[in-house]
Amino acid sequence: MSERLKVVVVGCGGMSKNWVRIALEAEAIELVGLVDLDRGAAVAMAERFELPVEGEGAVVFGSLAEAVSATGAAAVFDVTVPAAHHAVTTEALSLGCHVLGEKPMSDDLGNAKQMVAAAEAAGRVYAVTQTRRPLPGFKAVEAFVAGGSLGRLTELHSDFYLGAHFGGFRDAMAHPLILDMAIHTFDNARQIAAAEPVSVYCHAWNPAGSWYAGAASAAAVFEFTGGVVYTYRGSWCAEGRPTTWESAWRVVGAKGTLTWDGADAMHAQVVDPEAEPAFNLPLIDVEVPAVAMEHTGHAYLIRQFAEHVLSGGRTPLECPAADNIASLAMVAAAVQSAERGEKVAVDW
Repeated sequence: MSERLKVVVVGCGGMSKNWVRIALEAEAIELVGLVDLDRGAAVAMAERFELPVEGEGAVVFGSLAEAVSATGAAAVFDVTVPAAHHAVTTEALSLGCHVLGEKPMSDDLGNAKQMVAAAEAAGRVYAVTQTRRPLPGFKAVEAFVAGGSLGRLTELHSDFYLGAHFGGFRDAMAHPLILDMAIHTFDNARQIAAAEPVSVYCHAWNPAGSWYAGAASAAAVFEFTGGVVYTYRGSWCAEGRPTTWESAWRVVGAKGTLTWDGADAMHAQVVDPEAEPAFNLPLIDVEVPAVAMEHTGHAYLIRQFAEHVLSGGRTPLECPAADNIASLAMVAAAVQSAERGEKVAVDW
């Protein structure tokens, strides 16, 4: 068997079940440790997957440092809550480990900057699981736009409307939609546009009938590099006619437009290159080639991370933290704009 990446998972809550399952299935990964502030959670996770809790090959440890020392782990999967990412990531880096973390990379942009700097100083790989990037639909849109069929990209728009009854901490957040969900859509806008955010004006509010304490709806206008404008409209308390979790998109270029409902309906029209001047130029339908993927979401990113580390950086990495911080900066700037009631710069 070829070399495998020894990994410790920190954080054994509900989200980590998927991470542990993928790690156990991936040929390039050897899961050697589970760590949680609540040892019972780590024990329960080990037992769920029939991993040894005590004795030879035991995977449950009382701390990250103990786990790395005992197993020789080379990487840490950080599946803790956002507020804990800074502490877990910086400790893992100080122990000489590479890190793959759950999104968002932090609940604080200043902490995120420190984490990126720490990874650079340590010479270790630090990446984030921005799980909607590696989905066939987004890959297809990204490739189609990059191929130039729409001409120079001028604007893109996304709509996200769901009635999401979570209960728990999201119901009490000041900006549940922007802070907990919009980073996915903002990141996909960067992916499609191949451009970076410059400024934003955001209005956020809590509609009548909302079951959230904070602003569950928002509308934002971002300016990107290259003159591209991106608009976001969304709500987590909109009952009826829901969009998908991937949002509904309109991508506009100088030569045509692509629309995608976030599911199966993807269409593109461009100006007929043989068209004579007219008030409405004739349009032709253009096929958007589908993208086939063996793995998507977490399964794609976790495997890709392991391959990247094992190859010494010679294979691709979808979401390095040094890049993903720009998506977090969009979130921070949108909140800042909403609270100030003015246009603000997006800095990171």
